Amino acid sequence: MRFHHVAYVTRDITRKAEQLTALLGFRQTGPAIVDTAQGVRCIFMDIGDGALIELLEPHGENSPVQRHLDKGGGIFHTCYEVDDLDETLRKLGETDRAIVVRDPIPAPAIGHRRIAFVVTEDRDLLEFVEAKRR
Repeated sequence: MRFHHVAYVTRDITRKAEQLTALLGFRQTGPAIVDTAQGVRCIFMDIGDGALIELLEPHGENSPVQRHLDKGGGIFHTCYEVDDLDETLRKLGETDRAIVVRDPIPAPAIGHRRIAFVVTEDRDLLEFVEAKRR
């Protein structure tokens, strides 16, 4: 398991990306992507040394990030890359410390690799992304 990114919810990802570039020298890794399955518009920012921030803004009426934005936005989840997504979710499902809240789906913003979301007993939201096939 490897750290992949931290997600940050904001009202306007384009504006936030411009601010982070001007203030901290972060670099946008590609264009904004609309992910209708997840109800978000997103931009990835390279913050150096391979670390990423995913900027998220709500897209559509039932966006799962809208409630977080209504509370002020900010850090939303952390994401980890795993070699075997199904096995990771199976192991987590065997514990009483986490539940899968989003079964695996392809994510357009990450090259259509499969992702899944888990909530821990402490209400931390974790995303897992399947590693690139070599």
